[in-house]
Amino acid sequence: MKKFNLLFFVRLLLRHAALLATVPIVLASLVFFLTQNEPKVYNSKARVYTGIASGSTIELDNTKLDFRATNTAYDNLLNLIKARTTIETVALKLFAQHMALDSADTKIISKEKFAALMEMVPEEVKALVVKGDIGKTYANFRQLKESNHTNFVYELINLKHPDYSIEKIVGRIGVKRILSSDFVDIEFEGDDPAICQNTLLILCEVFVELNADIKVNQSDAVVKYFEGQLENSTGDLRGAEDDLLAFNRTHNIINYYEQTKHIASEKEHFELEYQKVYIRHHAAEAVLQTLEAKLETHEKKRLSSQQIVSLRNELADVNFDLSMKSLATDVEGEEKEKNAEEVVTLAKRAVALKTALQGHVDQLFVTDYDEKSLASTTILTDWLANTIEYEGTKAQLRVMDQKRLEFDKLYQVFSPLGATMKRLERKIDIAEREYLSLLHSLGLAKLRQQNVELKSNLKLIEVPFFPISPKPSKRMLLVVVAAMAGFVLVSFTVLVLEFLDGNLNTASRAEDKIGLTVSSIFPVISTRKNTIDYAYLQNKAVNAISRNVLLNQFKKEASGEPVVNLFFSTQEGEGKTFVCQHLIAKLCELDYKILHITYDDYDFELRPEHYTRIRYPITDQLYKIATVGEFDIAETIGDYAAFDFVILEIPGIIKNPFPVKLASTMDHTFLVTRANRAWSAADKNALALFNAATTGPEPTIILNGVKVLEMETVVGDLPKKRSLVRRWIKKVVQLQFFTKRSVA
Repeated sequence: MKKFNLLFFVRLLLRHAALLATVPIVLASLVFFLTQNEPKVYNSKARVYTGIASGSTIELDNTKLDFRATNTAYDNLLNLIKARTTIETVALKLFAQHMALDSADTKIISKEKFAALMEMVPEEVKALVVKGDIGKTYANFRQLKESNHTNFVYELINLKHPDYSIEKIVGRIGVKRILSSDFVDIEFEGDDPAICQNTLLILCEVFVELNADIKVNQSDAVVKYFEGQLENSTGDLRGAEDDLLAFNRTHNIINYYEQTKHIASEKEHFELEYQKVYIRHHAAEAVLQTLEAKLETHEKKRLSSQQIVSLRNELADVNFDLSMKSLATDVEGEEKEKNAEEVVTLAKRAVALKTALQGHVDQLFVTDYDEKSLASTTILTDWLANTIEYEGTKAQLRVMDQKRLEFDKLYQVFSPLGATMKRLERKIDIAEREYLSLLHSLGLAKLRQQNVELKSNLKLIEVPFFPISPKPSKRMLLVVVAAMAGFVLVSFTVLVLEFLDGNLNTASRAEDKIGLTVSSIFPVISTRKNTIDYAYLQNKAVNAISRNVLLNQFKKEASGEPVVNLFFSTQEGEGKTFVCQHLIAKLCELDYKILHITYDDYDFELRPEHYTRIRYPITDQLYKIATVGEFDIAETIGDYAAFDFVILEIPGIIKNPFPVKLASTMDHTFLVTRANRAWSAADKNALALFNAATTGPEPTIILNGVKVLEMETVVGDLPKKRSLVRRWIKKVVQLQFFTKRSVA
């Protein structure tokens, strides 16, 4: 059987049943009397709809549910409810509500509470009260509280007042979210139902307002920031646009890119026309040179006459003017119409001059053939046509050269304007992008602001009710807990003391501490427990020793000498005489002759035909004794072979001498020790000395005075009367559900 099993613990506790019953009863009674005047506790509850998890939102692109953000929002809300700022405001408003009353109102505060409050509040604080106006009273109390740290109001909310202190109010608030819903329950407890309800009402009002202020103020700050930035950006954009407008006005630019495109197109068209005129001009010049080379000298002189030259010059001037008027593109309105009329007039004049020139040429020459058989009239006709062509293209080239210079000047003007125009447009683009970005951010901020205002609008679904009945008292629960605590405390103490106990107590512990084998154990005899058969237990214990003694006799039976058994102890009062009395009585019953050598004068009252006793004095001469016969100083024993067993009992070896030489010749030695004492270093040293002196068998232990329950290690179940219930409980504790008394 193992020592520390369930049955061991049960029996250990049963040994202290009186203490296990007394301490819980005392503690339960003490708690019962201390809580008989316990105040009643009232409870009120409010339910708030937050809309955080699944509430309405105007952010159409944000449809995902962020559980982490939702949990954070709920944590912020729950912490806000119990925040010091919130509770301080609640305490001051509750105090102002009570002080603003003319008399006790049971819907706000009980008469007893109101009377105690009026008696407690000093006159200088009462002077700040505005009767019937809670708002002004609260403002006055707030101002007084913030004035210094020694005033009445500051101490009232920061010390231990049961109704107005921050610590007490926080301790009575219970806040919890209902599963994963949008609802939050807020509970409050108090000894006054009116104060309980009104405190909770004020709390709901304050924290809802604070929650809205915090969130709306945050969003307002963001909106104001973007509005300010947008205003600055608008000014920058307008400034950049004004710079571009002034630049266009200064340089007469309507559309720079279209104008430059038009100028480039005109320049390209002009160059093509210039090349055509240039080719025609030089072609006509070359033809004239060829024709004039074919004419005779007198014909050249005629062609150089004053009239013809005059007509040619006038024709050149008309062609020049006609070209200037025709190529003029920068005229508008009436000037353009006038210019068109002049072009028509000049064209008519040119035709007239050509006709006149043709007539003069026809009059000056007659039809003739040159050396090469070419008619002069044909050459003159060609000369006249090429002359007209030459003069016309010459005038056009003069005009076009002027126009080319104008194009070059125009390019010189527009080239730097392009870079400046790009710089101004880039400035406008940057300002416009910044403006649009800020405008978009402002729109998002306002959208966020509206969404926050929508979500911060907490709704009180269940208004705090007026509790009409107190909560069930926990008095009986406290009594039960006190009794259980007493039982557990005593049980724990008993177990700890048992584990820390240094006594031998049991056979297994004695073997561990002493280092010898236990041959037998003797129980403590108690006259109070009539249910146990102690005689049976003693008989079983003596039988265990007798078996060892008889076994030694059988081993020595051939020598014809008695078996000498030495009983010793390290200290006095270990029960050697008690053990020897029962052992000798058992051997006498078995018809053995016993010689008992002892220092004790106690009379066993046994029959002399089986029992003989020799008493010796305790002196230092014990060291010298080498044989059993030396104890018989009076020489009363004639033949020691007549005895079957010699029982030698010596005093405690720590304080008394022992026969060292004789101890080495013992057939068997028994160490008798009490179970209810510790095995000390002195015991250990004395036993080591004894073992060193003996050469026979190693001593065995007889453990005297063990608890009755320990006898089960020797005899099994104790011989006592047990009811059916106790037998069943014992089987359950030992987990022996299917144990039978017989095979059948």
